[in-house]
Amino acid sequence: MNPLDIYQGALNAGSSAVIAGDFARHAATFDLPYLVHTATAHLLVSSVAELRPTFDALRAGLLSRGVTHYERIARTADYVDRNRIEGSHHTHILADGERVAYPYLSRHVLVRRGELWLFSEAHYEQVEAGRWPLSTNDIFDHVKSLAPKVSG
Repeated sequence: MNPLDIYQGALNAGSSAVIAGDFARHAATFDLPYLVHTATAHLLVSSVAELRPTFDALRAGLLSRGVTHYERIARTADYVDRNRIEGSHHTHILADGERVAYPYLSRHVLVRRGELWLFSEAHYEQVEAGRWPLSTNDIFDHVKSLAPKVSG
């Protein structure tokens, strides 16, 4: 199968779980331990329970901004091994069709576990956080600087 299609499918599964508030479905998209690279640190998430606070922070941040669409669009993806895909995507966050922020680039690594492709690693260069779990501010601080200027 095309690695870009696999990567996009994984992104869609994770994003839809966040918007739906379905933590169990969201957690099922991860391979643990999960490595998160920020601009300042390499963070290791070892358990499903450790995922929960950041899931809640992400969801709260989206809801507080009125986000109706949390779309991550794959830009690149390639097999680096038959059981590993590395890809990049742009994240689009919109409220009723209006941008909440300019799209931003992130990267993920997927690994195959049986028939499933799961998130194993993330690269968030725009996030400054140096510890896990990530807070709403950690996740969205960069969005303030990216928000489109409103004229008026």
